[in-house]
Order: sequence, then C-alpha cells, then structure tokens
Amino acid sequence: MSALLRRTLVASLSLILIACATPPSQISQTAGGCVGQVMQAPTGMGPVQHDTLLANAIGAPGNGGLCEGVVYQQNAAAPGTTVYRVWDSGKPNSRLGRWWSFSKPQGPLAKYQADNAICPAWSRLNSVVRCQLKAGVQVAVGTGQSANCAPDPDFPPSPVNQVYVPNTSPDDIQVENCQDEGAFPPAM
Repeated sequence: MSALLRRTLVASLSLILIACATPPSQISQTAGGCVGQVMQAPTGMGPVQHDTLLANAIGAPGNGGLCEGVVYQQNAAAPGTTVYRVWDSGKPNSRLGRWWSFSKPQGPLAKYQADNAICPAWSRLNSVVRCQLKAGVQVAVGTGQSANCAPDPDFPPSPVNQVYVPNTSPDDIQVENCQDEGAFPPAM
C-alpha cells in the first residue's frame, strides 16, 4: 500500500470516527460552511470586541485558521487560563506560536491533525507545551477552518475549538509559566 493511500485512509477513518463520536445535536453548519459552535468563555475570561485580532485568526476556506470565532480577554484578577500547544521540536522557535487549545491534547496524531485541520506538511507535531495566558491578553477562539493539504488529504471545517494567541514575536509573547509536557502523542 502506498504511503499516500495509507495517509488518505487514516485521515478518512479519523474523520468518520469524529463524525460518529459527535452527537448530531452538537454539530451544526452555518451559512459560511463552518461546523460546530464557538465555546463559551472559560472561567476567568470574558468576551470583548477586537475586530482586527479576530480577522487575523479567521482563515479563508482551505487555509486553516478559525472558521468563525469570538475574542475573549483574560481577566487581570483571575489566575491565567491554561492553554496547550502541540509543536514541532525540530523547530524550537515554534514552541510558543499562535495556535493553542484550552484542552490537553490527545492522540492519535492523525485524529489530532483532523480535529484541528493541521496539514502534516505544516508541522511534525511531536511535543506539547502547557502555559498560562497573561493577565489582560486577548485571544480569538472558534471552530476550525478547512485546510487544503495536497499531496496529503484535505481536512474539512472542524467543530473543534482552537485558540489563536497573538504571539507576534519573541519580544511579544502573551503566555507565561510554560512547562514542557513531553512527547506527542503521549506514550501509552
């Protein structure tokens, strides 16, 4: 079996499992083709208006990013909300990038890639870091946009919520108290 065919089968099976595991009442599709719902603000965060930040996080169909979303701000009086990032340890400068999750990442790798519409060519996704959002930071949160991954299989829009943290440069990092969580996916 060719590698391309094997990757296509794994991605297809992952999407089927996601669809089967998600009750139909929890999947909805908007007029823009987005699926799922944007999650409520986590404890210690609240909604704010920041059109530029949201526009930076929303991706065009096929380009990844958020399909739809809202902006939440970390309350200065609350402890920093925990976020997780799966990243490529071969690219150390990507450790504190822009795409995060409020949920601890779970394997297998193909399911995580499909859930978050991350093309295999974009990142090896082999390490996890856990951080806290800094007081006052604003982040965009929403469901995933589709990703065209040729020559690998493409990913459709995803109901899984992602967190866009505007870490724009090494001098402008919006997370703190970071701890490496080890390899991804975790050893069984």
